[in-house]
Amino acid sequence: MTSQNHGTPTIDYAALAIGQEVSRQSYVLDKKSVDLYMEAVQDNSSMDTPYESADLPNLAPPMSVAALSLRGVVNDLKIPGGTLHVGQEMTYTKPVEVGEQLDCVAVLTSNNVRGDWRFMVVDLQVSNSAGKIVMGGKSTIMLPA
Repeated sequence: MTSQNHGTPTIDYAALAIGQEVSRQSYVLDKKSVDLYMEAVQDNSSMDTPYESADLPNLAPPMSVAALSLRGVVNDLKIPGGTLHVGQEMTYTKPVEVGEQLDCVAVLTSNNVRGDWRFMVVDLQVSNSAGKIVMGGKSTIMLPA
């Protein structure tokens, strides 16, 4: 890590090694977080929100789990403005209930520069409080080199 003149820490992305853990965060996927996610993606379903059905457990939308896991990567890597999230592949292995604690880990699997852009790929793994994997996948981030 290096520092800019204003004391804001920055990341030397070129120094990040393949296989390096770049983020480890724990979150509680609470109702407020799910509501904010639903608002952000403009999910205006005509029925009650899917996670509030009386017939089903209080389940979170699967992509809200992915969004939460990526939040840790963006924050921990101090990803700057001008960055593009260019792709993701996710696999969900268990449903996640609203209010559940999730542990999110990201490991760098690719870190290349092509032209004026750096492409970083991170493998994501999200586990519940019982240690069971609920989501795995990878995300590709493109930022100015």
